[in-house]
Amino acid sequence: MASTPITELTNTNNNASLLEGEHWTAMRPVLDETSAMPKGKLDAGCIGIHECEHESKCRCLKAISDGIHRNRQSDSGSTYTVSSITSTTLGLKLALSSNTSKSEFGRNIPSLVAEFSFETNDRFHVKIYDPNNARWEVPASASPIPTPPSCPPVNPQYKYECANIGEPFFFTIIRRSNSEVVFSTLGTKMQFAEQYLELSTILPTNYNIYGLGEHIRSFRVPPHTLLTLWNLDIATPSHVNLYGSHPFYLDLRPPGYAHGVFLRNCNGMDVKTDTNLLTYKIIGGILDFYFMLGPEPEAVVQQYHEIIGRPHMPPYWSLGWHQGRYGFQNIKDVEGVTKLYSENQIPLEAVWSDIDHMDDYKNFTLEYNNYSAPEVQNFVEHLHRRGMRYVVILDPAIKIDHGYEPYDDGLKQGIYIKDKNGKIYVGRVWPGLSVYPDFLNPATFPYWQKQIAKFRTKLVDFDGLWLDMNEPSNFTNRICIDGIDDGDHPDSIHNPHEHVQDSSENCPITNPPKGLPQDGDMLRESTPDPNHTEFTPDNPPYAINNAGCKAALSTKAVVMTAVHHGGILEYNCKNLYGHVQGMVTQKALENITGKRTFILSRSTWPGSGAYVAHWTGDNHATFDDMYYSIPGMLSFQLFGIPHVGSDVFGFDGEPTEELCSRWMEVGAFYPFARNHFGKGKPPQEPYVWSSVAAIARKVLAIRYSILPYYYTLFYKAHRPISPSNAPAATVVRPLFFEFPTDPKTYDIDQQFLIGSGLLISPVLKQGATSVSTYFPAGKWYDWYSHEVVSSAGGETKELPTPRGHIQIHVRGGIVIPLQGQALNTTESRKKNFSLLIALDAAGNAIGDLFLDDGESISMNP
Repeated sequence: MASTPITELTNTNNNASLLEGEHWTAMRPVLDETSAMPKGKLDAGCIGIHECEHESKCRCLKAISDGIHRNRQSDSGSTYTVSSITSTTLGLKLALSSNTSKSEFGRNIPSLVAEFSFETNDRFHVKIYDPNNARWEVPASASPIPTPPSCPPVNPQYKYECANIGEPFFFTIIRRSNSEVVFSTLGTKMQFAEQYLELSTILPTNYNIYGLGEHIRSFRVPPHTLLTLWNLDIATPSHVNLYGSHPFYLDLRPPGYAHGVFLRNCNGMDVKTDTNLLTYKIIGGILDFYFMLGPEPEAVVQQYHEIIGRPHMPPYWSLGWHQGRYGFQNIKDVEGVTKLYSENQIPLEAVWSDIDHMDDYKNFTLEYNNYSAPEVQNFVEHLHRRGMRYVVILDPAIKIDHGYEPYDDGLKQGIYIKDKNGKIYVGRVWPGLSVYPDFLNPATFPYWQKQIAKFRTKLVDFDGLWLDMNEPSNFTNRICIDGIDDGDHPDSIHNPHEHVQDSSENCPITNPPKGLPQDGDMLRESTPDPNHTEFTPDNPPYAINNAGCKAALSTKAVVMTAVHHGGILEYNCKNLYGHVQGMVTQKALENITGKRTFILSRSTWPGSGAYVAHWTGDNHATFDDMYYSIPGMLSFQLFGIPHVGSDVFGFDGEPTEELCSRWMEVGAFYPFARNHFGKGKPPQEPYVWSSVAAIARKVLAIRYSILPYYYTLFYKAHRPISPSNAPAATVVRPLFFEFPTDPKTYDIDQQFLIGSGLLISPVLKQGATSVSTYFPAGKWYDWYSHEVVSSAGGETKELPTPRGHIQIHVRGGIVIPLQGQALNTTESRKKNFSLLIALDAAGNAIGDLFLDDGESISMNP
């Protein structure tokens, strides 16, 4: 063993409980995995903080680098002046007065308050709001609000500077260790009107910003990019707002210091990056910022997750390989797929049913001819006996159908979204005319739990749920169907054309992105109006770049004037709908099963990862989309949803054998790994091509062998922060998370790490037979041969990679726990354990493992 740099050790006692935190050492004493980034001891507070004692002072920004002043815009400035300053327990409160009654898109609110609060040593809070009139804020019931400390932190990493009385308002946040400005509004304008808020921060030259999703694009946000955050049902065109909204970004500065910025606002917004400026343009709410000072990238994300909620711990089985299809003809068709997987000896964990199983596309039903209850029940029982699982889809909208129990129950409970006249709002989705449960209404939870429980008990003993269409989607937006009273009989709306009102006001969009209906989408243009005072939710004065073409906010959506529980407008809370549905569904399913849940959701918002997993939507069978799956997966690690993946081979289109081969190679290593494709497409399960089947057997054998490692990473991301634990928030991660001092890693998004130890470098280009692989500092071993590929790192190598091979490398100094492979996790968890020990240059290696029964809520090892 002394001469072997990489070693496998076997534990033959497969009942042994190897606890999290237990280390295995080869050759040398165990060394902790710590970042090379020096933290240093930082002074506390703004001007000298002691425990429960705080003295704050404000002064103009004078001692900061000249770069700030070079970036200052001479033709702009704050539209607010500081009128008074008051000390608070945690910082300062500034009263602001508008210099002008007019802003670009409406009249400025005359008086504001800006509160600055030291919350923890690494988190600072800035909140700007109207003290005289309540405005919409994200409710604590939907998204947690950190509890402020009783006294300021003793050793903060930051200080702040702000304007003095009589001066134009600005604020600047500075890292104490190196006096670096991490956020500054100096020289920029702030606007705060009824339906338009604007605030900018100065950025350094050649900045590295990540996050601000959900979009199809590169991982690093380039300059001169407009990013719209507005949840939309659309078939994943690039650079267009998609299903979720995440107003968080991570900023990485050489030589490796990172910080994060979270705007706790769920209204629609555009975020624009220019050469040296980032600007928020928001159509409602308040300015509620949290700043996380890291300084390591992983620490930034962990600090962010402490605000929004730590990621959900998935059941072990959900980490296996999944298969779905939109267009299964009947349950026999589904059963045939599972048989072909078995015959081809390809692992399969769970099979999924899209809306095909529903009766007339109604939730909580089975289509009695092709999916009869006895046949489905027999099939699911057979799956369970083989150690496999069954997942079904669940859309939010409920079909209007008298005698359909979920609809009738909702009427009795009064839990549907209303229109502006107090009637039940009616939309149109897969089942036709439908109504929408209001998940902000507390009465919806028992209703929703009852429907899920009854469906699972009487019809399908499913194992997981798939939440789709929950932006929420509405197939019509040009017409407005009259609402219905709670007691209306559905026969009164059997002909929707009798209740149609044409609400078009502007010309239709001539070239909407693919996935939007051609008829009915309205093009909106921003209409600067300094005198605008009327609240117009359907047509605000500033038009965000919805769908990449400034489509109306109600495009493929519930109308903005619809009303939720407590009088909350859809205009304000639309981006929360899928998030809150996920919260309600997760708690309901946990109550029903008494086990850890697996729920996949299309629409998300900050904190969704505490309840659900996510897939990146209706992607396409192209090499470009295969590449984009990696930036998407990495972005959702930042957003707190590490259990994420894309539809392998693509949902839409017809993939080639080559594309399927290459996508199988990389897709096997997504945290959530599923093959799923659209209706009317030729079969594209891995066994369709013998070459792809061989690749699937090879890469899925590797995936199943490293599931103990994957599962441990999920546990470390899920567990609460502890001073004794290194920062852990992500499962897969970009290279710069482990190597933040290496600028060559900042722009890499065609490779990724699983944890800190496995480097994945896939072929992503058509026709390529090699891959350019960057090896950061350290010793790197080939997964297959255990030979050293790079002894020092910091180099790029062109590696021959024929079809059927994916480059996997093991980082020196890491121990990877392994387990014997099988066709599903029920069987693989019975296999023996082994350890893959890769020594670093000093002959050391460290690793850990978390084990439990894989499904209990308590997670006792």
